[in-house]
Amino acid sequence: MKLKKISAIILALVMLLGVTACTAPASEPANASTAPIVTTQAVETTAAEIESDKLNWAEPHVYNLSEDEEVKNIILLIGDGMGENIIKNAEIVKGDALAMQTMPHSCYVGTDNALGKVTDSAAASTAISTGVKTRNQLVGLDENRNPVETICEFAMARGLKTGLVDTHVIPHATPAGMATHSSDRGLYNSILSDMLKMGINVLLGGGQEYIDTQKMQKRIADCGYTYVQTTEELAKVPSDTEKLLGGFAYQDLNASKNPSLTTMCAKALELLEGDEGFFLMVEASHVDIYEAKLDMDKTIDEMMAFDKCIDYVLSWAQSHPGTLVIVTADHETGGVTVPESGKAEDVNADCFTSGGEHTGADVLLFAAGARSGKLFTEDKIENTDISKIMKKALNDTYGEKPEFIFE
Repeated sequence: MKLKKISAIILALVMLLGVTACTAPASEPANASTAPIVTTQAVETTAAEIESDKLNWAEPHVYNLSEDEEVKNIILLIGDGMGENIIKNAEIVKGDALAMQTMPHSCYVGTDNALGKVTDSAAASTAISTGVKTRNQLVGLDENRNPVETICEFAMARGLKTGLVDTHVIPHATPAGMATHSSDRGLYNSILSDMLKMGINVLLGGGQEYIDTQKMQKRIADCGYTYVQTTEELAKVPSDTEKLLGGFAYQDLNASKNPSLTTMCAKALELLEGDEGFFLMVEASHVDIYEAKLDMDKTIDEMMAFDKCIDYVLSWAQSHPGTLVIVTADHETGGVTVPESGKAEDVNADCFTSGGEHTGADVLLFAAGARSGKLFTEDKIENTDISKIMKKALNDTYGEKPEFIFE
């Protein structure tokens, strides 16, 4: 793929709004304020290339993450629709193990929803986040539409920072299920507003369609967020920024667009790192999207981008003891098969068998880092167990707190 160049001149306007409350009235005035954007000066830059934005496979590494420390940080990486066989097919195309396959602990995960049927991303994310299975389309609610504590709420109640990074629109089903509560996963404006009012520290992805409105811009400013829209602006965000919102595409990003998943993840880690600990969810959203379109070439590109991001996270975690890294999927998409030949040229659209639909196949989970060997001991778990394991680990470190549901 062609490498993208950083622009020669950047000029950004800054509006500082000192506000403490973060609730918007039902109707916004016509002159609603816009959100502050990152301070930059007009400077000349060389045509530098951001290494993490290059689309290529991660170089083979085996990292040695310490398992001795208590869990201070959790990084949860989700490949949307990433079943076992798309991992095997990506391995065939790469010609080497993927970064996730080098992680020392693994198991299978059951993904059925509360009705025992094939899940969608909303129900799966809710199960992974809350420990409660629910119906499709519901976010952060049980099957009777009662709110249940999300992993972000759980972490925030213990003083941890939180971050959500994905390549779809920021309030899409998977990040939404990690934080908020909604009876309809498609209510993007409402979900994004709730994320901002909650004070999630880092929100990065696509979705300018929902961000760049007068009403939402005022809410962003009132909630104290710095808002960036380009890779160049993202790179200039100071490391002490408390709240960052990055919307980098009108709708969503894919592996051919920048900033890459790795670049966004790296900035999130820079901002979240600290004594208080953090929870970060990073989703490779477009694995599912291209499987649904029966486009194997682009699906493999998305797996390539995810491989690179996981490699970066493992490298970061190795130098930050107390970090638990989990890689999994919300469900399988495409009914993917592996070619009998085992040859890269045979990894193509013929490998899809479900017409692009989700399936009920078990998915894989990989774990490394703090206490991973003690936390993941079973050959198979349910997606709800992921939440229970993460919450147990944080309780052991930070202590139990009353259940917290953000209103």
